[in-house]
Amino acid sequence: MIRRLLSLAVGLGAIAIAGLALLALLGFASPVLDLLNHLQLLLFGGAIVTTAIAILLLPRTLWRRIAITCGTVGFVASSLVVLPEMISGLAPKDALPDHGRRVVRLMTHNLFGLNYDMELVTSVIAAENPDIIALQEYFGGQASELHPLISGRYPYYARCKGGKRANIGLYSRFPFTESMSAGACPEDAYGTQRTANIIADFTLEDGQRFAVVTTHLDWPVPIERQRSELRELSEAIAAIEEPLILVGDFNSTPWSYTLRGFEAEAGLTRHTRNLVTFPMVWYYLGDWRPLVPILPLDHAMTRGTIRVHAVRAGARTGSDHLPVIIDFSLPQS
Repeated sequence: MIRRLLSLAVGLGAIAIAGLALLALLGFASPVLDLLNHLQLLLFGGAIVTTAIAILLLPRTLWRRIAITCGTVGFVASSLVVLPEMISGLAPKDALPDHGRRVVRLMTHNLFGLNYDMELVTSVIAAENPDIIALQEYFGGQASELHPLISGRYPYYARCKGGKRANIGLYSRFPFTESMSAGACPEDAYGTQRTANIIADFTLEDGQRFAVVTTHLDWPVPIERQRSELRELSEAIAAIEEPLILVGDFNSTPWSYTLRGFEAEAGLTRHTRNLVTFPMVWYYLGDWRPLVPILPLDHAMTRGTIRVHAVRAGARTGSDHLPVIIDFSLPQS
């Protein structure tokens, strides 16, 4: 009975994974099917597990052959999406600059609205020692504690206060000027604007200029909402002439046709390859408990002459996201 139940479960699992993986491949034709691409890591791992169990544990029957065939189909279909991302993550970054050019370190981090351990956040910031910090889910509770802890070392800052994901912030050791369009960065903490953008223009001591853009987008459902937010973001950065680096929580994985289409349309190069950052914690069994991250939602993208030398995840801060650390420079004038 146990072997029959195992065979049934493995076979049905393999059939489901194969079907979902094949439908996800058609996401270019349908945004509804594209939602399945956000689950690619689960489909990829599930295909491997079900195929291995079928080969090693199931009796030699027709049902076993069906399970192995479907598991293999699911693995191949998912691999067409997942493996290019994995392989691209192994590509070397640009070499560190010579001739004394400054390397700028930027940290982007979703603090998590229910994370109030700002002492831990501060210690991670101190350990990473970034020059620029971009924050998402930077609500009043977080700001009231974190701002006094870091503003001495980061005296230049901007903050957006709106609804939902429009609570973001930017801190810097370097002076900057804000160049957002009207309404891009709300100041009403009780407002209804769901997202925001901060656009900061920097000029370094050697005259090099660049822009940093940070944002926080909604989840992919409802579909049109996030697609509209990406269109608005693309329009906002289209007006920027300087080399730019765009960072934030996109609530979208790089396996999605939607995110890849945004990159291509906006002329951006994404550098967060195969970098999972979410979820670090989840509420289950009556408490917030640690998890292993499986979704790459936090991204860094560039356009222009910016050279990226390193991209990695930082240490835990008590958030449900890991911070992302980017080292970059600009070429000699």
